Amino acid sequence: MDVVDARVQRILRAAASAPSVFNTQPWQAQVAGRTLTLRADPARQLHHSDPHGREMLISCGAFLFNARTAARRESLTPVVRVLPDPADELLVATMRLEPGPIPNTDELELSVAIARRTTSRVPFDDQPLFTDVLMAIRDAARDEGADLRPIQPSEPARAEVLGLVRRAESLAAEDPAARGEELAWTATDADRADGVPAVLLGPEPENDGAPVRRFLSSPGSAQFEQHSTMALLATAGDSPRDWVTAGQALERVLLIATTYFVHASFATTVLENPTTRHDLRRVLSLDAAPQMLMRLGYSAMLPHTPRLPAEEQAGVDGAPPVSPGVRSG
Repeated sequence: MDVVDARVQRILRAAASAPSVFNTQPWQAQVAGRTLTLRADPARQLHHSDPHGREMLISCGAFLFNARTAARRESLTPVVRVLPDPADELLVATMRLEPGPIPNTDELELSVAIARRTTSRVPFDDQPLFTDVLMAIRDAARDEGADLRPIQPSEPARAEVLGLVRRAESLAAEDPAARGEELAWTATDADRADGVPAVLLGPEPENDGAPVRRFLSSPGSAQFEQHSTMALLATAGDSPRDWVTAGQALERVLLIATTYFVHASFATTVLENPTTRHDLRRVLSLDAAPQMLMRLGYSAMLPHTPRLPAEEQAGVDGAPPVSPGVRSG
């Protein structure tokens, strides 16, 4: 393997560290020379809760941002073209790697954060984010063409937001297809390289006002914080291109947050239900499309969710990716 190939392999491994809904890892990459082609993998789409592929493309956007960031660590300049291609509806983006300058300090710091970023579903310290941290992550979202709307503990709308989260989760819990889809991807076996193991689901909240998702298989219970910062990521539009934009913005936000030792967890069910998604937009007086709701705060660093080997999701020089051993949905 020559130097360029080794760089590409490192870029792919970093890209595959991206977060994805239920850790489905719904992406495939093909490498031909210095060009990486990223496609969504419909076999890993949550077809019931994500029928239009919005969350799938957000996940792919996070993969793309990691690939861009990792390329700069390798002193390569990523030249990215994002959607559309009417002849290839699963195409997310192409990224051509050109020789570039050595990375600056900010680029290196961001690339190092890829390996440190992890989702935390445990109780956070009972305090909102520091003002400078919140400003930094809002700037990160704007840098990628999105907006991050904080929902602070003192804000009256917060109680309505939490009510919508609980309503969406209750409706999903009554839906056999939604329950089956969640159970297929959570509390997974120890030898699986995708999904969320039971130990990483986090405990069931004992308090109703906790800004955290409730899973069907949560192990144990605990008192959660009441005063951490919640935030909604939104985009101007709501097309597949906007979903990829949301994914890139989300990952930049998460990596910047990681540099401040801030973790995140996500409430996706409220955005999977069209009614509660609409109501969330109304409650927060948004003139943009809501794409991801999260809580942000300070906690101990937890283990990472498992990842499929990069070579299982990448083809080289036109060869198709190897089909992963575990599929669902």
